[in-house]
Amino acid sequence: MSFSLISVFLSSQIFAFSELDLKNLSNGCTRCDLIDAALSGTNLSEKDFSGTNFSGADLRGANLSNTILTSSNFSGADLSGVNFDAVNLSGANLSGAKLYGVSFTGLEIVGTNFTAANLSGASLFASDISGSDLTHANLSGVNLFGAKLTGSNLTGATLTGADIFGVNFDGTILCNTLMPKGMSYSDC
Repeated sequence: MSFSLISVFLSSQIFAFSELDLKNLSNGCTRCDLIDAALSGTNLSEKDFSGTNFSGADLRGANLSNTILTSSNFSGADLSGVNFDAVNLSGANLSGAKLYGVSFTGLEIVGTNFTAANLSGASLFASDISGSDLTHANLSGVNLFGAKLTGSNLTGATLTGADIFGVNFDGTILCNTLMPKGMSYSDC
């Protein structure tokens, strides 16, 4: 079965695709509106969802591996337990998203909006998060070992219990940022 959902507007309904394997979408769903969609546990792997609006969607436990998600909107979405292996999230909006315990290990997430996102317990090990906005983000217990945060904004972010060994903070804004072990930067 081959079909494409280009610029489809679905926000007036809540769609449950949990029993549907969307792998049958030949190319994905670019610039679609999947606002508040119920996609928990859905296989969305190896597709192009660039520019798609997933705001408020329930994607808990979904498989997004090898998916193109550039410039997609996940504001307020629940992405807990999502498989993000080999994903391109550059320029995406993850503001206010729930990203509990997800793994962005080794990914390039440049210029991404994580404003007020909850990344507690997530792994950003060796990831490039340069130029991203993490204003007021919860990074408690996050593994940032070897991550690159060059030029990112961590104003008001919380990093208590985070592993920041080897992190590149060059040019990073650390205004009122709560660091591990109670250290706080208030140089604004």
